[in-house]
Amino acid sequence: MSPNPQSFLTHLQQKGYNPRSNKHSNALAEAIVADLLAGCPAMRRDAALGKLVYSVNFTLSAGTSDWNVDLVLGVPAAGTSKPGGAAAIARIAPSRVRVAIEIKSIMTEHRKAVKNRKRDLEAHHSHVHAYDQKAIAAGVLVVNQAGRFKSTLRAETTAHQDPVALVEHCMREMRAVATRTSARGEGMDAKAVLVVDMDNIDLNSTRYVARSPAPQVGSPLHYDAFLQTICDLYAQRFG
Repeated sequence: MSPNPQSFLTHLQQKGYNPRSNKHSNALAEAIVADLLAGCPAMRRDAALGKLVYSVNFTLSAGTSDWNVDLVLGVPAAGTSKPGGAAAIARIAPSRVRVAIEIKSIMTEHRKAVKNRKRDLEAHHSHVHAYDQKAIAAGVLVVNQAGRFKSTLRAETTAHQDPVALVEHCMREMRAVATRTSARGEGMDAKAVLVVDMDNIDLNSTRYVARSPAPQVGSPLHYDAFLQTICDLYAQRFG
């Protein structure tokens, strides 16, 4: 399917990371859509026919609750045209969501932040499946393995004494997020971890971490497995 998304890395290298902005999650969302269409025939076919569209920062309503989802793909309203020009898929709010992907990041304060991110991901899949048991609930966690990080919210630069151990801790927490194996019950349908080395000072040095503890090829948390799982489930449930 795809290695870690290069366009997202380019965004971080050019724009940096601001925890109060959703630009980084939007950039990753766009990269995920492109990679799904490139590697998934069923989704590419439906998108080309105008039967699959996507939206970012979408409010998904289930019962009396609303949840802002970073990326959704689904069925457009009746009468929607095929994507125009060179576009592979139309960016339009779907009338029915088939795939809902939550994107979270941990750049510093890992042990504190991962508790909140895990809670958010558990709430995400519960909300998505309350909306539709067949819908694919997925999550991506971006984790920083740099030895230091300069946040836009602080004057000082934070030093990470053992960044590898911090990433390992976050990986364990992501594995612990509930996973389901069928279109019934509770749990995430697909999840991934992207590990970056980013100090937010020298942006050009920002890179993906390929070595362990980053997910290795064959791990269910590897980005390639994440894309393939979504593709397989989409074909099974909606093909």
